[in-house]
Amino acid sequence: MKPSTSNWKLHVRRLALLMMFLLLWEALAGGIYPLFSLLDPFYSSSPSRIGRELYILFFQENVLKDIFVTLGEAFAGLILGIVSGVALGLLFAYSELVSSTLEPFMSALNSIPRPALAPLVIFWFGIGIFSKIFLAWSLAFFVIFYNTYLGIKSIDPDILNIMRVMNASRLQIMRIVILPSVVSWIFAGLRLSVSYSLIGAIIGEFVGATVGIGYQLIYAEGLLMSDRLYALVLVVAIMGATLVELVKRIESRFLRWRPEIIL
Repeated sequence: MKPSTSNWKLHVRRLALLMMFLLLWEALAGGIYPLFSLLDPFYSSSPSRIGRELYILFFQENVLKDIFVTLGEAFAGLILGIVSGVALGLLFAYSELVSSTLEPFMSALNSIPRPALAPLVIFWFGIGIFSKIFLAWSLAFFVIFYNTYLGIKSIDPDILNIMRVMNASRLQIMRIVILPSVVSWIFAGLRLSVSYSLIGAIIGEFVGATVGIGYQLIYAEGLLMSDRLYALVLVVAIMGATLVELVKRIESRFLRWRPEIIL
């Protein structure tokens, strides 16, 4: 079967499943036949009500400004998380002294719930963009750090010993063995980090902000605008799915040399 035909059928199946779900939801909320309503639209909303709210958000209230603000905060935190996570992961992998000394502290820091940390971060940085970037970084960093660290530690020691027997330098071992091996781990962590950085930015906006998707969610909650809450959650879901898909495309380009394994 040709790949294009297979992809087309996959998209049709996904679309059909989505349409069935939306029709069932609309029917249960009384949107198709008002007398047949098993869900209270105030709490459950409905696809048609969410659609109207999305129209208002995008064409009357310019929610794109909030989307770009949140994406900018998440992207900045993600970039900082990648750079610092990879650097510290390499340091921990290469230095047994550093890893054995600091690993318990890293675990303790990673275990702190970010919503609990958010008020303190706002106290440090204020309600500006830096507090949101910090929270986005704090979630992305640990995923990249642990994936880099564990990715290097999982390399077969026999391969490293062979390279040393062949008088390979540290730089050659890094370029030929370590980087190709660990890049798959980094991209695996990146798929999670890209969503986590978005979550971190929104958590920061929950605590203190005047713009952004998190601010819009808190505003809608305060006014009991359930339709808008559902619409904004849908916007966040689409943002996250788009970012993950972008990472997958970048990964497929970087790892074209890796053979595909079919189980």
